[in-house]
Amino acid sequence: MPKKAEVATNSIACPLARTARLVGDEWILLILREMFKRPHKFDELQKACGAATNILTNRLQRMLDAGLIKKVPYQERPVRYEYKLARAGYAMMPMLLEMMRYSEDYFPCAEAAPNQLRHLTCGHITKAGQRCSHCGGEVSIENLRLEPKEATETAVAVGE
Repeated sequence: MPKKAEVATNSIACPLARTARLVGDEWILLILREMFKRPHKFDELQKACGAATNILTNRLQRMLDAGLIKKVPYQERPVRYEYKLARAGYAMMPMLLEMMRYSEDYFPCAEAAPNQLRHLTCGHITKAGQRCSHCGGEVSIENLRLEPKEATETAVAVGE
C-alpha cells in the first residue's frame, strides 16, 4: 500500500500517470463523490457506494495515505471515525467536474443522474464544468454543492 510520500515521489515521471494510479479507480471516485456531499461514517459510505467492506477499507486507507481524506473520531468507546475531505481531496473538485462533463457530453445515459450540482452564488442547478451553465459565474468548492436530485424535487414540491 503506497504511503503519502510514495504516491508523490514514485518512479513514474508523468504527473498524469501518478494521479491516475491513485484516482483511476471506480471506488475512489465514488468515495470522493460522496465526500463532496458531506462527511461520512464508514457504514454510510458503504451504503452510498455499494463497495464491499474489504474494498472500502482498502480504498479509504489509500486515500488517507495520500492525504485526500482525514478521519475524525466522533465516538470514544469504542473509537469510531467519520471521514472528511482534506485539502488535497477538495483540490480534486475541478478534475472531477470535468470528468462528469466529459461523461455527459460523450457517454450520455438515458437514465437521469442521481445527483446534481447547485451553484450557490445564483442558486440554480448547473451542468458540470468550471462555469455555471445558468449565470456563467465561476464555480469553486466554496460555491458549489453536490446534492441528490430527490432533495430538489422534494424542496420544489414543498415550496409550491
